[in-house]
This record gives sequence, structure tokens and C-alpha cells, in this order.
Amino acid sequence: MPSPLSRRAFLSRSAAVGAGTAVAESGLARGESATAQQNSLESLVDDAADRALTNHDAGGVTVAVVDGDTVLTNGYGHAFRSEGVPVRADETLFRVGSVSKVATWTAAMQLLDGNRIEADASVDSYLDAVDIPRTYDRPITLEHLATHTPGFEVRSRGDSVRSPEYVRPLAESVSTDVPTRVRPPGELPQYTNYAAALAGQLVADVTGRRFGTYLAESVFEPLGMTESTFDPAPPELVPADDTSVEDVVSFYSDVAPASGLHTTGTDMARLLRAHLNGGVVDGERILSASAVAEMHRQWYTPHEEIDGMAFGLFEEFCGGTRLVRHGGSVPQFASEFALIPTEGVGLFVVAHGDDASEAKQEVVDAVLDRFAPVEPTGNALSPSGTPDRADELAGRYRSVNTTDNATSEKLVFGLLTSRPIDVQVTDDGRLLTHQGDSTDEWVEVEPLVFEHVQEDSTLLFRDDGGTVTHLLDGLSAYEKVAYHERLSVQGWLAAIATVTALTGLVGWPMARGWRRFRGGDSPPSSAIRARWMAGAGVAGLALFVVVLAGVVVATASMEGPTLFNRPPSWLWVVFLVPTAGAVVTVGAVGYAARAWYRSEWSLASRVHYSAVVGAAAVLYWLLHYWNLLAV
Repeated sequence: MPSPLSRRAFLSRSAAVGAGTAVAESGLARGESATAQQNSLESLVDDAADRALTNHDAGGVTVAVVDGDTVLTNGYGHAFRSEGVPVRADETLFRVGSVSKVATWTAAMQLLDGNRIEADASVDSYLDAVDIPRTYDRPITLEHLATHTPGFEVRSRGDSVRSPEYVRPLAESVSTDVPTRVRPPGELPQYTNYAAALAGQLVADVTGRRFGTYLAESVFEPLGMTESTFDPAPPELVPADDTSVEDVVSFYSDVAPASGLHTTGTDMARLLRAHLNGGVVDGERILSASAVAEMHRQWYTPHEEIDGMAFGLFEEFCGGTRLVRHGGSVPQFASEFALIPTEGVGLFVVAHGDDASEAKQEVVDAVLDRFAPVEPTGNALSPSGTPDRADELAGRYRSVNTTDNATSEKLVFGLLTSRPIDVQVTDDGRLLTHQGDSTDEWVEVEPLVFEHVQEDSTLLFRDDGGTVTHLLDGLSAYEKVAYHERLSVQGWLAAIATVTALTGLVGWPMARGWRRFRGGDSPPSSAIRARWMAGAGVAGLALFVVVLAGVVVATASMEGPTLFNRPPSWLWVVFLVPTAGAVVTVGAVGYAARAWYRSEWSLASRVHYSAVVGAAAVLYWLLHYWNLLAV
């Protein structure tokens, strides 16, 4: 392997600014002071990239900025896992994660632009590879997919695999384990990879070409994006001569339209230009000007005070400047694609490394501070009184990614993903939200709508039939949960119930052995049968834990996709174990009821038996709550 060079040796930008990409100082000086004019955009980006690589654990960054006729594309640091290879904006590949969706939605807009599909027609009428469950009367449309409002649950399974050999054809990926429809389309935003993957398959089915082929021929080639590819494992990603991609990469997208693009800074500059120049780059048109405008307009918002969705792009206001943007991340990579359509300004940044997200954001903040500065808001807002329905607002809200998940992944989302939000209302009328270590203050500006006291941010509470059910922090939705649904409460319940249940599973055999050793009367036969049934119910819980742990260990050591990424089709059998145990426990509840009704056994025996059965019932309820029963 080439001898590694220091990070500092790479901080000077690579030779990636060629003919037609030089910085035009006159275009940078709009409305700037003499001092600011001396700091060119190139210097600003160089300084930001310097900080990104110096202050964060990141190995390389590539940046593309478009400002009218000015196009800047630079590379910094070294290529991914190749410390002897400098980043070149025109040839070094980066993974861009969910920024892949920008290309996907651009392709979908092409079909709308050519009148080959309609945005408000059922996608089922265009899809050949997959049938959408008809859970609700209202059909899912392309508009719903592009605004992340189709009503699908969020799933991680099927999103990625650990080796390129396991990547499936897109048609197979989107038609296997179709997510459950958990609400009518258009009702609530919920970001999913499946929406973009399904849109990609729609493009493939309508055009009769593979998704990657269509993008290459209809988007990349006309724009001159010569290095961009949806190949799951392009060898150029890790260009070191003695290192293969498979040796250093463990994430491969199984839903390419959502997260499978590999590209360069120079290529993405051309996509930025297409979106800013009415669909044309160097005389090659991929969209009509009206289609570009349609793609950038607001298509959905849950409330007029909340930033909404354009066609596949997120709407965001920085001060008074409207952006349409999309971020992305996969392991070791983080990216940003942002447009200011009214100013003809676009930005693309991608970084790699353990702190890729922080490094990327360092550059994004610096550039946006130039083109979309946020002025201080001045005096903080003050409440004018107690919020309407204050008592209903207080409580805990958990991400709908968890609450609306219909699979065993619910527990994974609940434990490992977005943190809940706790809401309280103070005596002076302020609304406080606590999420992790952060606390924010809000003031009601209209019923169920709150503005941040200092920042340009809005909270919206959703009313369903007279009951407050959801909180929307921007486009992130949270559902109000009852006290017994809190993880802390359930954790204590699980701990107490486990100890109690074990007093029966372990205590009854020990007591029987002690009686045999010391002598003594055996309990009534009805008590023995009851204990066997209750013990079998508790044993079902223990067996489930053992079997599940064994499956996790076995699949981790086997060749093939991981249990988390693509569970085997037979995994449902594992959940039959606790289901059978739950059925047995129902029988044990019957024994307990009969014992109390007939005053059988001693009082102490009835109390202990009921406690053991009740504990088992609590544990099975928890399994049911987290979708760990085969029902």
C-alpha cells in the first residue's frame, strides 16, 4: 500500500477546476463590502474544508458550488481508505446516501414532464413488479411517494447488505416484504427509503428499462455526468492498488434509487446546474423549465407555518431565503445537496470518515452563511397566556417510526433510533420540550401551533377527533404515548416481572426437591398441574430468549445477508415459541381464577401462583407490544 501522507499534505485542493469552472469574482461580489470581496468563494470553501478535515475525524471532502455562471468544484484530503490518493473533484467517487433520491426524483419528473405518468394517479396502475396492499380506499400516488406521505411504516430490513453479491434486482427488493400501510396516504409525513425505491421501480416499469440503465441514459449521459453510477460496488470507490472494495466496505444499498448512487463533485455540479438552469446544461436538456419549477415548488406541508416538501426535496428557510435540499448518509459518508432556486445558487458537499457528518456540515454552514445568512431574531417571544388545551399537550411523544411499526423491528427503532420528546407547560404559559440533553421553549401563536422563542422553528400538535395524538417537529412526526408505554416504565416492569416469574420456574422445583429430601406432604394434584402449566408458560419466555440469541449468533457467523438487513424467510418460526408460551399462560390464568373461586390450596400458594402467572402475562404483553409474537 502506498505510504500514507499526512492530512495537512492534502489540504491544498486537488486540480479539479478546469475550463469552464473558474471562479468569476464579479459574480461573487453581489452586494458585498470591499473586505468581503477579498474573500472569494474559493477561499471560503478552502478554509471551511481545512477546518472540516482538521477539526473532525474525516479523511476527504469534495465540494461543488454553483453561483449563476460561476461553477467551483474542489477536492480535499484523500480518497476513501486510500491515504496516498488525493481527492479529485472530477474523478474521486463518493457515496452520497439519500442524496441518491435527488437523481431518482429527477427521473420521475422526466416522466411527468413527458406526460407518461400522472402525479395524482394510483401508482398501482404503473407498477408491474409489485402490488401495493389495498389497505385503504384512497390510492397511493406518485405525489404521495415524492412527499413521503404514502402511509407506509418505516423498515430497515431490505435496505442494505454487507456484500455486493447479495444485492438483489430492484424489482425483487421492492416486492419482497412490502411495508405495511399504517395510515391513509397524505395524512402524515414519514420519511422512508421504500417510497423512493418504489418510485425507482415505477420509472423502470414505465420505461421498460432497468432503473440504473434509465438514469445513465436519460440523466447522466445528457448532463455529462460521466463518473456517476448506481453500480453497487464500483472499484473506483477505493482506488488503492492493493485494496479491494470488499475488504473495507460493509454497506451496499439494496434499494439503489434511495441510497445507491456513487458520484463525484464535478458530476454533481452538473446536476446542480440542470436544476438551476431550467433543465439545460451545455445545450443538453433533461427537463423543461416548467418541470424544474414544478419540482421545486411546495407540494406538501402539514401547516402553512411549517417548511414542507417539494417534489422529493425538503423545503427549508434560512432566514428569509428558501432552499430546497436533501441530505444523505451511509456508514462513513455524509452528503448535502442544496438549491436556492431564486438566486441561481447550488451546493453539493460530501465527506468520508468517522465524523463525516460533522465535516460535511462545517462546509455547508460556511457556504450557506454566505448565500443565505440568518439574521438574529431579536427579542424572544413571550407567551400571552396559557396555551389552549395545555393539559392535553403535556406528555411523552415517540417517533412514529417506532409507534407505527408493525414488525419485530419496532423494538430496534424504539431502543436505538430517535429519542422521544417530553412536553410540559409552565405556569407562565411557555411550552417546554425535552429531547435528550436539550430543552427548547415555545410560545403558542395559534391553537396547537407553537413558535420557538428565539429560533425560526415551528411545532404543530395534531388533533384527531378531539384528542391530541401527534406532535410534528417540522416534518418529523411523534405520537403521544401512554405512561405504561415509556421505556423506563416497561424496563422496570420487565425486571420485576422476570424476577417474580423465576421464583416459580426455579422455586417450585426446588421446593419439591426439598420436600422429598426432608419429607412432607405434597401439594394437591390441582396445584401440581397448575404449576406445570405456569412453569411451561415461563419456560416459553426463557426458551424464546435462548432460541433468538442462537439465531442471531448463527446467522452472524454464516455467509449471507445479516439477520437485521435481510431476515431469513423462516424467522417467523422463532416467534412461535413465545406465542405458544402465551397460549399456555392463558391456561395458567384459568387455573389461578379457579383456585381463588374454589379457595383451593393455601392462601400463600394462591398468592404466589397468581403473582407468577401475572408476571408471565406482563412479559408476554411486552412481547406483544413490541411485535415479538407470531400474531
